[in-house]
Amino acid sequence: MLQNSLTVYHLICRDLRVFKGEFWGKLINTSLLMFTTITIFGYFLPSYGLESDYGSFLLVGVIAGFGFFEVMGKVSVMLADIEGDKSILYLLSLPIPSWMVFSYFGISWAILSSLLSLLMFPLGKMLLFNEFSLTKFNLIELPLIFILSNLFFGFFALWLSAILKNMSSLTHLFVRVINPMYSFGGWWYSYAAIAKLYPTLGYFHLINPLLYVMEGMRAATLGQEGYLPFWTSFSALSAFTAFFAWDAIRRLQRRLDCV
Repeated sequence: MLQNSLTVYHLICRDLRVFKGEFWGKLINTSLLMFTTITIFGYFLPSYGLESDYGSFLLVGVIAGFGFFEVMGKVSVMLADIEGDKSILYLLSLPIPSWMVFSYFGISWAILSSLLSLLMFPLGKMLLFNEFSLTKFNLIELPLIFILSNLFFGFFALWLSAILKNMSSLTHLFVRVINPMYSFGGWWYSYAAIAKLYPTLGYFHLINPLLYVMEGMRAATLGQEGYLPFWTSFSALSAFTAFFAWDAIRRLQRRLDCV
């Protein structure tokens, strides 16, 4: 088992070396995206009636959801490989169980997305100054939900790679999966706000795992008041992550005829 874990460790180190060459370009893109979003919602739109703390609210949502969009690109890469070069077959030929190979993908994607997400905290602080207070950070809950959120993104992307039949299926990914999850995942508003206005619609939000990412991150950074209980979000997201990891590995093993 130790030898298998070392193999996975070296594979992740390989991915980190590749990521190092892309790091500055990704950081610039991320910084520009955050700058435009926070400037508009934190400084411009409050003059049209948005609450003054909406910038902080949205900043945490941007940080929480960043990994969701970051790992979606991995789906196309995985599908292209399965249909084309099939370099994944080399990994499956390594002397480690197939489930560890597939787990490596989910974990590696989670680590890479989290590296940029971490840097968004100081960037956001510089943009919002005193409007983004660090005094409400829960130093126990925040690391837990941050790590779990990125693991969820990694294994959810792996699950999408497993269920999509071919590259042409990617044309439906944004409209049928990404946009609904993003739009109704609490990025723009809290669960309490939608549940108060439309209670029935609020219940439907609870089937969206992205909601627990947003609510958990905001409870851990902005304070518990006004959000779902942190441990409710953490527990629900843990269940979703475990399910998508299990089902993705099961489907990929069957799809690639793993022994």
